[in-house]
Amino acid sequence: MSSELVRQILDGDVSFFEGSTAQTATGWLRHPEQYFDDWLDDIDARRPRRYARTLLLGMGGSSSPARLYADWRSEGNLSVVDTSNPDTVAGLEFAHATVIASSKSGGTVETQTLLAHALDNGLSPEDLVIITDPGTALAELGESLNALVVLGDPHTGGRFSSLSPFGLVPALYAGWTPDELREELSSCYVTDDLVARAVNDAAERATRVDAGVGTFSLGADPITSGGALWLEQLVAETTGKDNRGFVPLVQGPVALYRPGEMQYYHLLAALLAWHLGVDPFNQPNVESAKKEVFALLTGVVSWEAIPYDDGELLSSLASASYIAVQAYAPLDASDDLAALRVDIEHEFGATTANLGPRYLHSTGQLHKGGPTSLVGLQIVQRPRTAPRRISGRAYSFHDLHMAQAIGDYRAMVDAGRRVYQLLVDDLSDAAALLGITS
Repeated sequence: MSSELVRQILDGDVSFFEGSTAQTATGWLRHPEQYFDDWLDDIDARRPRRYARTLLLGMGGSSSPARLYADWRSEGNLSVVDTSNPDTVAGLEFAHATVIASSKSGGTVETQTLLAHALDNGLSPEDLVIITDPGTALAELGESLNALVVLGDPHTGGRFSSLSPFGLVPALYAGWTPDELREELSSCYVTDDLVARAVNDAAERATRVDAGVGTFSLGADPITSGGALWLEQLVAETTGKDNRGFVPLVQGPVALYRPGEMQYYHLLAALLAWHLGVDPFNQPNVESAKKEVFALLTGVVSWEAIPYDDGELLSSLASASYIAVQAYAPLDASDDLAALRVDIEHEFGATTANLGPRYLHSTGQLHKGGPTSLVGLQIVQRPRTAPRRISGRAYSFHDLHMAQAIGDYRAMVDAGRRVYQLLVDDLSDAAALLGITS
């Protein structure tokens, strides 16, 4: 069977995948031929470069590849802003910077609101790059501003877009040259050896699945590692549905994930989903949280914790197959969150963690569509800055941030998951609330 699978993939026959999306969602198999040659040189010549500093506004697959590419460049000229946190937003400086607004759908609320805020706070359209799919509202906005608009591949989902404009344009701003990218990514062409490796590795990992649930070892923490964050989303969102899925956990040998490995992991994740019998290319539970958020934003969003029983919380944490810590805090709280994740894991068992709303675009599908025995632990840090209405919106980033926490809480409950919410002044307060002593 493995040799037959290899041949099918090499022939472009993806009909063996579950579901109906594969025929229109596997453009990523051809991205090396599409983007690595003249296209890369052309976009490098046309991109705005008045300033060394670059801010990328994007979420999920529209931002995590940039973090992976940036991991391998010491210049530090590219900063990824994948949040709606009001304290982080208040500290951003948009003047004297290139800004990339990246969204496959063109409707990502974080990207839209951050871009509106940037244009109202010092960003010049001549320093703006829009990356989106053809025909989106974001593309129309970019064209009306006379900004550089770079169109992606509509036949590829966000988490499989790392070798397309959504990854390659930010890579150029991170400090890679076209020739360096071509050399690094030369291993991403779909060859017999690459496909056979992915097919065999997926089959071996599938032997350790129990009742539709497996674990995927990450050699770095997605909170602080761009490569691990990218891989976590790829595996979680591709496999986590129909109460099945591979849960990415920080365990095993330390690993540094290179851009040149991306196509291998694309193939591996899709094949893991195939072994589980789920559609690799959809995300059926993602929209539920978004609907809750927009419903909340039509009214008054209150910064009040959802009540819980202390004994029930601790009992649930102790019995969970794994704990998903969802921290609504500034981006500069990453190190504190990474340390808290380790403390919670030592106390209660397997624990994943990331910042909200980043995780909504990464592991959110797994939380609501994957194994039912997880426990969600939301830790919401009160902002230190004063609310300020977003340009063109009736709400503030304070409203949006809290609405995203409450919205996902409700979506998880509706999906039959256990979830608890802690409201704190600082992430360090959470350990005491959970009875964890250092």
